Amino acid sequence: MATLTFLGTGNYLVKGRYWSNLLIDGTVLVETAPTALPHLRRLGVGADQLDAIVVSHFHPDHTFGWPFLLLELMLAGRERPLHVVGPPDTEGFFAEMMALGGVPDVHEQAHSALDIRYVEVDGTWQDAGPVRFRAVEVDHVPHLRCFGYLFDRGDRIVGYSGDVHPCPGLDELAAGADVLVLECNGAHPWPTHMDIGSVRELRERFPDVPFLLTHVGDDVDPTGIPDVVLPSDFDVLEV
Repeated sequence: MATLTFLGTGNYLVKGRYWSNLLIDGTVLVETAPTALPHLRRLGVGADQLDAIVVSHFHPDHTFGWPFLLLELMLAGRERPLHVVGPPDTEGFFAEMMALGGVPDVHEQAHSALDIRYVEVDGTWQDAGPVRFRAVEVDHVPHLRCFGYLFDRGDRIVGYSGDVHPCPGLDELAAGADVLVLECNGAHPWPTHMDIGSVRELRERFPDVPFLLTHVGDDVDPTGIPDVVLPSDFDVLEV
């Protein structure tokens, strides 16, 4: 079994939900949403407890919590390595973010004081410290590389779609997962996200894989689709 803690389940505009990110088994943070640090604190999880931080792509609702997490880790005096998993040049992207935020000194001091090990995804099964994963490239927006993930948690493979719309990569994730955390942004003027119709079609192709919806909008209602759960913020599910 794996424990999934939903630190947020909303898309970038929805009211009443926080930006989507989650914690796997209390040690793997998936997405550095802007609210990641206060929500970890709310649940009593110290940032220094994390084995790895995983990012699917560089949009702000998935990444802008990084400066605060990094400062927290530095102040905590973390001694063991922290693995940061993401698309190619995640290290450069985060460095640029810190510079644009006016805190390049924090970036430099943290990387001097902490053992931060960046792991760029390559599509194979990889290890980030104790975390075993495989990234699968998916379609989201044409100008940005985006990835979903399969996490090997021993007796379970937890899939995570990242931001996605129907594509071969999403089918590959569903085929490889025992349970799939799936974005469903809902109605959208551009075909860059899943909606309920897309979820229903994916369910028809993969009827044996439970879906947990996240990154949802106000109009998302999975009623009538079997084995689809819509968690709320701070829900903890054993899968």
